[in-house]
This record gives sequence, C-alpha cells and structure tokens, in this order.
Amino acid sequence: MLDRIRPYLRENYLDGWLLYDFRGQNPVALDVAGLQSSGTRRWFLWLPVEGSPRWLIHAIEQTTFAGAPEELRGEVLLYVGWQELAESLPKLLECNGRRLRIAMEYSPLGNLPYVSRVDAGTFELVSEVTGAEIVSSADLVQLVQAVLTPEQMESHRRAARHCLAVKDQALALVGQALADGRSLTEYDVQQFILERFAALELEPDHPPLVAVNRNAAIPHYAPSPQRHSPIRPGDMLLIDLWAKEPTPQACFADITWVAYCGSQVPEKAQEIFRVVAAARDAAVQAIQEALAAGRMLHGYEVDDMAREVIEKAGYGRGILHRTGHSLGPQIHWNGVNIDNLETQDRRKLIPGVMFTIEPGIYLPECDFDRSGQAKGLGIRSEINCIVHPDRLEITTLPLQKEIVPLL
Repeated sequence: MLDRIRPYLRENYLDGWLLYDFRGQNPVALDVAGLQSSGTRRWFLWLPVEGSPRWLIHAIEQTTFAGAPEELRGEVLLYVGWQELAESLPKLLECNGRRLRIAMEYSPLGNLPYVSRVDAGTFELVSEVTGAEIVSSADLVQLVQAVLTPEQMESHRRAARHCLAVKDQALALVGQALADGRSLTEYDVQQFILERFAALELEPDHPPLVAVNRNAAIPHYAPSPQRHSPIRPGDMLLIDLWAKEPTPQACFADITWVAYCGSQVPEKAQEIFRVVAAARDAAVQAIQEALAAGRMLHGYEVDDMAREVIEKAGYGRGILHRTGHSLGPQIHWNGVNIDNLETQDRRKLIPGVMFTIEPGIYLPECDFDRSGQAKGLGIRSEINCIVHPDRLEITTLPLQKEIVPLL
C-alpha cells in the first residue's frame, strides 16, 4: 500500500497522510490502517512521505492496534489526557518548526461528502497545534480503495452477466403476464428478481427498484408489501437491479432498463429515451476519446457533457441526479463519481476505477401515450464502466438502444 501512497505524496508535494478515527466515524482510516475495530478512544496514524509510519493511541487501547499490517507498524506514541493528545500531535508529525502540508479526510466546503470524515473540531485541533496546511485526501482515498484488482474486476463481470440475464427474465415475466391477462404488481416483479438472485447466490444490498409510470419519476422509488402499483397494458416500466457475489471484496453490477407494457412504444416516450441514450453515449465517447489521447477527464467534466445533451433537448427540468456513481464492493463506493450537480467531483477517472453512467429524465406529469390523462414517467439508462490505461470498458453490454416493447 505504501508503494502506491508515497509516489502520490511526492508528486503532490505532501509531507504525509494523517489518518484519524473515533469509534468508526472514519471507515477510510479503518480500512487503510487494516483494522477491524477502532476501539473506544481517538487515534491517529501518520503515513509520512519518507520514514516509518507512526501511531498516536490512547494508553488503554494498545492491544486494539496490535494487529496492524506489518508495513504500517512503527513507533507508537501514547496519550492519556486531552492535553497530552494535543501536545503529542506535533511530535507525531515531527513538525520541528516546519509548516507541513498534509492530507486528511476533509473536503473544502463539503464538496465531496463521501470523504468528509474528519469532524470540524478535529480539523481545527490538528491545524492549530501542528500549524499544518490540511488538504483533501480524496484522490488518495480513490487510489487506495477504488482502484480494483483484476480479481475484483472479474467478480464484477460475472455479476454483470447475471444481472443482465435476470433483467431479461423479469421482462419476460411481465410480458407473459400481460399476454395471459394475469395480474402482476411491481412488488411481484421485485420479489421474482430477489428469488433469482438467491438462486444464483448473489447479494443485493437492498431490494431492486421496479416502477411504473409516475412511480418511475421518483428515482429511488421501490415497491414494498404496503406500497406498490399494478403493472397494466400501456404502462411504462423501469427496472433497476444490482447484486454482487457474497465475498467482501467482490464488486457490484448495477443496471437500469426501461420497457413498455404493449406492442407499440409511444413516440413521446421513445423520444425521451433517445435523449437519455444520447447523453449516456456522449459521456462514454468523451471518456474513450480522452483515454485514447492519453488524457484523464474529471468526474465533473463528464457529468457536464451528459447533462448538456439533456438540457439542449429541452428536458433539463427532468434532471434529478448526477450522471453516475462510483461502483465497487459497495454499491456507492469511494472512487470518482460522474457528478457536477449534487457535488463537484474533481477527481480524475484513473485506471482501475469503476463507475456507472446513468442519466435520467423524470417527468411526473408527462402524458406519454396521448391519452389525455397524465401518467408520468421516469426514463433512465444505466451502464457500468471500468477505466483502463488506454480505453473504457463497458461491462454491461448490450447497450439498450430503444425502449423494449413487451407485447
């Protein structure tokens, strides 16, 4: 791990990375430090650009940190009282009168809440007693946590193949029920997907999204036993499903497709889908061209490009979320997000990171079938991508090109 961290520290003129945690509030620190538990007292781990790591821990917690990885073992400073903690921080960093430049889990103005794990008081304490300039560790977090191993990428690809197959089975279930005139609800389809995942020994972190019409205009709507709608002829249907293999380091796949519960897709719905697909494809093309030219785009840049397509088509009012999120062992992971809407993600799309591209348009009052009564609709197309040094891999092919008619 240090062989990845230290080159970054040197290239960015940083004296080190200061990790801090209290009772698990900073899972990044726990993960980088290789710990299962934070104990009950505050602790710091200093990873200097040169020299050995050093720890500052409470005197009663010494055994808690005995299992740290070999490469992170080094001098251990102990404290008991809060005054001693403050006095020990300059010694931990070996300031020696110099103003250090250090990284911590902090984000200026809260722009990246995913890595804002150090509370304001601790930020103030470190800044005041050490005199250090504190910068965000966001890029370091991505480098250490979000760059996937070949084994993790393979686990994702397997999950992606299964998710695509289960999606097809779910759409076939709906199509057959419509053809037979049988009643079916969003909740029924959701439970069918969960049953298929269980049979394949895949784990979602929570149930999939199955939504028709106006329900689909709420991006995180999910049916439940108490709240669900029937699926009827003429409805628009959105299915968003995700799962991973049941091992800690396995990675999720996460896809969204839309279908029409009939034979002739309404032109209005098809038009909106084509705008969404164009935004998706513009994001992919921009990344592919940049990588081919030896450049790495930032997450915010790609988000801007995708949303521009939707806004130029006149559907900007229907944008409710960013273009994509980091994907890994958790469905929302600690790498770059394709985002300049909810946050401004200035991290680069570096080789080894994975993310979704999932633009959407949500119109709760849209009369997509010209019936005169607004049904509402939400349309999203979600794919998964892995960045390689010279190319972008789309792992969830085939791309959806048109809305799927189910009859």
